[in-house]
Amino acid sequence: MNWLKGTIIDRNNQNLIKGGKEVAFNDMRGYMKYLREKDLLLDVDIELNVARETTELQPLMRHLHNQDGPALMLNNLSGYNTKDIPVLFNPYGTRQRTAMILGEDDPLKAKLKHAEILTDQSKWLKPKLIDASKASCKENKIEKKDIDIGKQLPHVWFGKEGPAYITNAVVITKDPETGIPNTGCYRLTQLWNASHPHGEVYSEEEQKSCLSIFAFWNPPGNHIGLHWAKAQEMGKPLEIAIACMVDPVIQIAGATSIPFGLDEMDFAGGLRGEAIEVVDCETVDIQVPANSEWVIEGQFLPKRDVTIGPHSNPIGYYDDAQLFPLIEVDCITHRNDPLWYSTMEMEPPFDHNYMACLPIEGELLSDLQSKIPEVEDVVVTPNLSYFVQLSVDGAQKPHPEFGKFVLHAVWGASGRWGRTAKVVVVVGPDVNPYDLNEVEWAIQTRVQPFSDTIINKSGQAFLMDPSAPKDPGHGIALQSEQIGIDATVKVFERFHTYPEYSNANAEDVAAIAEKLKDIL
Repeated sequence: MNWLKGTIIDRNNQNLIKGGKEVAFNDMRGYMKYLREKDLLLDVDIELNVARETTELQPLMRHLHNQDGPALMLNNLSGYNTKDIPVLFNPYGTRQRTAMILGEDDPLKAKLKHAEILTDQSKWLKPKLIDASKASCKENKIEKKDIDIGKQLPHVWFGKEGPAYITNAVVITKDPETGIPNTGCYRLTQLWNASHPHGEVYSEEEQKSCLSIFAFWNPPGNHIGLHWAKAQEMGKPLEIAIACMVDPVIQIAGATSIPFGLDEMDFAGGLRGEAIEVVDCETVDIQVPANSEWVIEGQFLPKRDVTIGPHSNPIGYYDDAQLFPLIEVDCITHRNDPLWYSTMEMEPPFDHNYMACLPIEGELLSDLQSKIPEVEDVVVTPNLSYFVQLSVDGAQKPHPEFGKFVLHAVWGASGRWGRTAKVVVVVGPDVNPYDLNEVEWAIQTRVQPFSDTIINKSGQAFLMDPSAPKDPGHGIALQSEQIGIDATVKVFERFHTYPEYSNANAEDVAAIAEKLKDIL
């Protein structure tokens, strides 16, 4: 499967032959306008069902990803509680559309930009605080006494999931000790009209004014979980702001595992090239992106965990039941004629796979290139296999077993993701890491299974991996075995020469395609 259909690969340096573009928007509506201008966002007025147990959205997602389909605006939904609010669907469904968030059409250029800004904190920009009267997210306000989530927040169901999940938000909390904000992409559970995994019923209070959040806090598995764990130890409440449908560059920054204690909003400003405009919340001491479609304010409820599920996870399995903290909503603000974006996780690929992959690739590329200049590219597949492409191979490698050196560097990288890489493959410059067929070819023709692999029996697990042993509390995986495959040419490890690579030159392929375009 070639993830970059129609894109020419220059086999001399593996750069994609396309031109970058300036970022042309600063909120979700601007990104949507940009997609429309490219004919990458289409309106759908056909009625679609989004109700629990009968929803049509999971098969729609699979259909779109079977053919690299466009983003859709769903304007006619049944089984839906907020008829006047259309739902954006599949906006990030290709590598190209995700690259466009950073002003590029070329995925490699986008991740190189991400890696460059991530490495150089002098390019980060502090947010710019603006007056509430100029913030579009303040156009409408729902006070605590009037909150009824089942009437005011859209609820969209996917597959066999029990609750409707908020899947379009960045979540902002502050470290209870330092006051430094964390901005992360965390899924939230809406309890209104939700089925309970154990057959119980959520209380009227929970359905009307509470949310639950994927905060892994016991033990802390993400930064918001660490904030909540700290707050509980200190006997403090933890305030939270949930900004829905923000400028997607903020989501890219929020999905990047920058070191704890740094502010992702500063990194987002660096990626955008200008400070992110923020505004003070109404009821909590937090600042949020001023152009958010929705802002939900509240606080964690002490000793009020709640069981939720099923939840469809990003590697394609349902989590039957999970225990997460409960949040009480104190205020909701939103723009005039607000929009909603909804998505799900399922067997990859799906909509926000590529938005998740880009920051993983960027942070690992940044780390590896700072130590190993021969690293050319890092590609993370929707199934979370890691392919590292080198600019050298064979006799040009700095030393024998250089591929294995790179494998260890991946597992020892800074950031959250490299150390969780379950399958890592290192290839040379003549192998296109975006094409699984070529990676498989390199493994078949350049690897001896015992000599050229590394098995790590004590790696860190991806939290949702169903094959790894589970923590009994929150049901997450903490430790995993890992495999690294050195698929470089084994000169001089085993051979003095290697057979010449046989394939057509990419430019010649493009030329013959142009010559026969009226026939083929």
